[in-house]
Amino acid sequence: MTSRSLIAALTSAALLVSPAPAAAQSAGGAPSTTPAPAGTAAPAQGTPPAADAKAPAAKDAQAPAAATAQASKPATPAEAPPPVPEKVDPAVFDKALKAYFDGKPRDAAGPLYAWLQAAPKTDENYAWGQFFLAKSLIDLGLTHAGASYLARIARERSNPNALPRALDALKSLTDRPHDEVMIDEQVFGALDLGFLPEETGAYAHYQQGLVDLRVGNERWANTHFSKLSETSAEASRAKFALLVTRLKQIKEPSDEIITDFLALSEDEKLTREARNEAALAVARLRYERKEYQGALEAYDRVKLPELDPGRASLYLEEAWTRYKLGELRASLGILTTLDAPSFRDEFLPDKYLLRALIYRDLCHYLPAKRAAKELTRRFADSLEAVRSREDLTQDARLRRAANAHGTTQRAARFLGTLELEGERLGRYAGSFGDRLFSHLTKLYDLSRAEAVRVHDARLAEAVREEADTLLRAAEQVRLMEYEVGLKLYERVKKGARIVAPEDEQILSPTQAAYRFDGEYWNDELRSYRVRIDSRCIEETP
Repeated sequence: MTSRSLIAALTSAALLVSPAPAAAQSAGGAPSTTPAPAGTAAPAQGTPPAADAKAPAAKDAQAPAAATAQASKPATPAEAPPPVPEKVDPAVFDKALKAYFDGKPRDAAGPLYAWLQAAPKTDENYAWGQFFLAKSLIDLGLTHAGASYLARIARERSNPNALPRALDALKSLTDRPHDEVMIDEQVFGALDLGFLPEETGAYAHYQQGLVDLRVGNERWANTHFSKLSETSAEASRAKFALLVTRLKQIKEPSDEIITDFLALSEDEKLTREARNEAALAVARLRYERKEYQGALEAYDRVKLPELDPGRASLYLEEAWTRYKLGELRASLGILTTLDAPSFRDEFLPDKYLLRALIYRDLCHYLPAKRAAKELTRRFADSLEAVRSREDLTQDARLRRAANAHGTTQRAARFLGTLELEGERLGRYAGSFGDRLFSHLTKLYDLSRAEAVRVHDARLAEAVREEADTLLRAAEQVRLMEYEVGLKLYERVKKGARIVAPEDEQILSPTQAAYRFDGEYWNDELRSYRVRIDSRCIEETP
């Protein structure tokens, strides 16, 4: 048995043999006669009565001292005992189920919660009560609250019939912003995989493999990934995760890795977004190897929805690739695309640097100088915040850039989901009843506080990375300004002449060209071209 399976076995055993919580004790040491609140475990049956008979005797022995102490102190109001849970008729469960199946989740949620509070956890319908309460909350748009009850079913594993349905419902929630620690790590990342249905088991293997990859144990990850069917979507996603992990460990990407990414970009089992990420990986790797034509072909593999404006970062990378190929006018046309209203709030400091480089290569020195200065003008506030060592997370531009991608983006989306659902919860204050409404309010407050902590930690790191990108671009722009300033005052040698203009490409019968009038259309964003002549001077020998 491996150490991992041993830990899983010990964990499962602990769930079965862990003792029930001890009964609440009164101030004098005797067992409290107040009924235990709903949800607490009942005392174990079969406890010898002699064990409890000693407690009153100890209390009587200390009675005189206690009486003297009480006489010397002013009377204070006694602490209120915990509220006694209301007794709920078992028929409430059946009525709540009928309301749910009649399409009335709002009417079902409150009674289901009341029944769960009063019923013992050993009740055969307890897990089903949690399940249908979770489904009711999800149907009402409170997905995080519903996921918390589904996660309880997965952790407690008290009903083998309800468990697979709870896991399927949890799996469907992973396609939207969710609590990654609660669902991905604590549920699917810690499941005993021997009893799961094939589809749910495949997803659990995939998640547990990802956990192993994050801690640097690729061998254990391969053990999980090898159990995935080659025809499953999880197998393709696992290949992508393995390739990304290996890229971080090597300096020079091999042809094999590029070929594997290329195959994934055509894998129909992956989502369109995942196929696009694989194609982008191919393009970037080829760009690093200076295979610019191959990189351009890979960028063309990225398929966007119809009339989608696209990604600003994708267009900028393609512009750099065309610049390296010497297609200056095509590159400048893509930079014109990035001035569209859809992209004006994007954090793209390299855009101004590339524009200045193109103007410099065409010997348009004044436009090159203006393009270089545009970067320092547009990002002046952010640059000043960096130089002054201010809290960069408070800079609106850097914060927006950090929240636009990666783990910070996922944390921001989940935090936004919690805030939206917290506001939505107020609509159900009357129909849920005070007890359920109070419970859910506390749940969302605690979850939001943790989500804020996670997001702030990720944001601080991501903002530093964006600030480094901005500083590098600003430094290159300053060098560009100095170089262009020298070119402006460079003397022209006698006999020099202007470089001959390039031949204009003739349009095919299926093409048409229109003069740009400042109006942007989404279906034309990748087809802009700029007509600009070179002013460079060619020296005669």
